[in-house]
Amino acid sequence: MNRPLFRQPSLLTLLTAAFTIAGALISAAIIALLYNNFRSELRQELRNRLISITTVAALQQDGDTLVKVAARNDEFYNKINQQNLKIRASDPDLVYVYTMRKNEQGIYFVVDANLPGDEGIADFGQPYEEPGPTLAENFDAINQTVIEPDFYTDEFGSFLSAYAPIYNSSGEKVGVLGVDIAANRVLEKERRFLNQSLLIFAATLPLIALLGYLIGRQLAIPVAQMTRTAQHITEGNLNERVIEPKIPKEAAVMASSFNHMAQKLAELVNNLEAQVAERTQKSEKRAAQLQAVSSVARAIASLQETNLLLPEITRLISQQFGFYHVGIFLLDEAREFAVLQAANSEGGRRMLQRQHKLRLDMKSIVGYTASRGEPRIALDVGTDSVFFNNPDLPDTRSEMALPLRVGGRVIGVLDVQSTQPNAFTEEDIAVLATLADQAAIAIENARLFSEARGALKESEQTFARYVKQEWGSFIRQARNTGYLFDGQRAVPFEEKDGRAQTAALPQTGRLSMEKDSGELVVPLRLKGQIIGILKARPKNLNRKWTDDERVLLEAAAERAALALENARLVDSAQRRASRERVIGEIAAKVSAISEMDAIMQAAVEELGRRLGSAAEVSLELERE
Repeated sequence: MNRPLFRQPSLLTLLTAAFTIAGALISAAIIALLYNNFRSELRQELRNRLISITTVAALQQDGDTLVKVAARNDEFYNKINQQNLKIRASDPDLVYVYTMRKNEQGIYFVVDANLPGDEGIADFGQPYEEPGPTLAENFDAINQTVIEPDFYTDEFGSFLSAYAPIYNSSGEKVGVLGVDIAANRVLEKERRFLNQSLLIFAATLPLIALLGYLIGRQLAIPVAQMTRTAQHITEGNLNERVIEPKIPKEAAVMASSFNHMAQKLAELVNNLEAQVAERTQKSEKRAAQLQAVSSVARAIASLQETNLLLPEITRLISQQFGFYHVGIFLLDEAREFAVLQAANSEGGRRMLQRQHKLRLDMKSIVGYTASRGEPRIALDVGTDSVFFNNPDLPDTRSEMALPLRVGGRVIGVLDVQSTQPNAFTEEDIAVLATLADQAAIAIENARLFSEARGALKESEQTFARYVKQEWGSFIRQARNTGYLFDGQRAVPFEEKDGRAQTAALPQTGRLSMEKDSGELVVPLRLKGQIIGILKARPKNLNRKWTDDERVLLEAAAERAALALENARLVDSAQRRASRERVIGEIAAKVSAISEMDAIMQAAVEELGRRLGSAAEVSLELERE
């Protein structure tokens, strides 16, 4: 049975419904596309910001202090806590900044940055019960900043976590820094954007329906083609267009408007994609620069010799950032000139050979920076009045000089030159300024290390002279300077066949053997000085000394040297006490007399008795 015609939908109804649905789908697709792009951009921006913060924060960690933390609130704990609180305060979205280590039981917290009243703070030594998958799987292998793939939510909110390695002064990884940033604002922005989009979508639905009705009245044939085009656009093919019909006029206008809308939509999406790509490129460049800073800082931290450190800094900066010339100037003692100490380019090496230096004035970029303590940049050296033509570096088109500061004092200048004009951006300046600070600290540490090593060497030489002098005096006063055991008893050297009391001391400070006699000679060493020798001569020339016998002789020589030194110290103390006692007795007797003649008589008598009959003592006052 045929259905009544009045129950069949009219063409106008079908067209109106179809176009309304198509418009709604287009709007929904646009909203979904914009929402996804907005959501991805927000999250990527948060990830890039967290990576940058964590990378810089890891460079500020002191691995040597971290391994010394033994309890909550000890001095090392408080030092790290204060440092991490500063990091946490640097960004309002940072919630947790914590350091971790690992033992047989697993990952545990060392210092979780905290202020009084903070909630959710881990105590020292508290195990990390449920670490994120990235941290749990890669804790031992982390050698650069890594980040969790997604947000996590707990009773304290939603967060995103990143981790970076912590190194000690020897370049050894001793822990991991964790930084949690709040994701609530990002999620709130996503919800607000989605709600606004849905409101706009809901508000446009009546307009879409009305437009569908109006078009339906005029369109019949173009409807199917326009519906297919709309479906293609909703699927992401933004280049799809409607073929404009010649009649009716309204349909042609509608098709043209539809095509114009599709064009605008394509331009909008392309612009959004270009903006996202540009921001992503900037973020990736920033992350790469920070990673380069971390690599350079890690490499130069292991060098303590200035003559090795400075060339390595120039080489690494040139290699990591692609600058064709990098030079380091240090100020002379009079602070009148900046003297070139290291350079990576051929022209720089020629300048080093002729001891290139620049006066601290405004006539050069390096001199300006050294005298003012401020960065100086020439983006086009042909127009910068401060730049002067350097024949050793003819390809320079951009130059930047950064001060090397230590404790507010300028010690030198980092000079960077590029063959490209306008080569330096604000991001480059910030990154290289951080690198310059790291290099200045490394240079100052190398200088202090060199001074300390020189002082130690001088101290060792002074002590060696003291030991040699004291032992020379002690040997001259000793009754015997050696003993010989002949198989029956130990006798002094002077009682045994007129043997010499001493022998030539070895120069190597090690056990040696005379080839002809098979005699073993072991030096008696004291604080690096040889004070005597221990000899062992076989009665049978064919005898071979065993390793155990050699070890025994060396151990005996070591202990004999210590015992002799103790005996010398005791003898020296006794002699000093005896002298003080005699001086005290003489002073007591002389001070008891008040007449001048009696004082002089008593003084010479007492001294004469103390020194014995082998000496004459006289005392005479000087006449004017």
